[in-house]
Amino acid sequence: MTQRSRGLVLLAVQVALVLSIAGKYVYERKVYPRVWVRTVQVDPELPFRGRYLALRLAMDSCSLPRGTADKDPVGTILDSQMMHDGTRLATWRWTVRPVAREGKLVAEVPPEGTRPELTQELRLWPGQPCERAALSESVDYFIGDKAKSPFPLKSGEELWVEVTVPPVGPPRPIQLAVSGTNGFRKLVVR
Repeated sequence: MTQRSRGLVLLAVQVALVLSIAGKYVYERKVYPRVWVRTVQVDPELPFRGRYLALRLAMDSCSLPRGTADKDPVGTILDSQMMHDGTRLATWRWTVRPVAREGKLVAEVPPEGTRPELTQELRLWPGQPCERAALSESVDYFIGDKAKSPFPLKSGEELWVEVTVPPVGPPRPIQLAVSGTNGFRKLVVR
């Protein structure tokens, strides 16, 4: 086999790998549920910045159990943070499985022994409403080179993202929207 033919074989393998990943995402968008979720942009601690938005998805934690000790049987953890004035603020953490139910992204407490790749960590910070608990892992959303960034948001506006909810892995962002006094409008940022 010549060096040129080996290079072509390698190129074919790489193209097949990329197309299989793209095919997987297209399949998931067609088959798995899609829901709109409130989100906020966070500053990622990643070496690449570019035109990616790191988004933190908000979920409802109001129905999740809250233990009174540092840890209870369902995996609720109460972190305590000391503030400058000596007061302690509690941060709740749950190991949950994000699922789409009735058009919403909801947190489900997984059964004991659930594989870690099927779960994520959900946090509720002090003073935060229970329906705005945040998944610890952010999701990345690419903004095209010629697209206008939606930031900064105007007063009273909230950022939303439509996500696909696959059975394994984090929710995957599809498109952005802004809600506010002008209603709910989808953004074209590709």
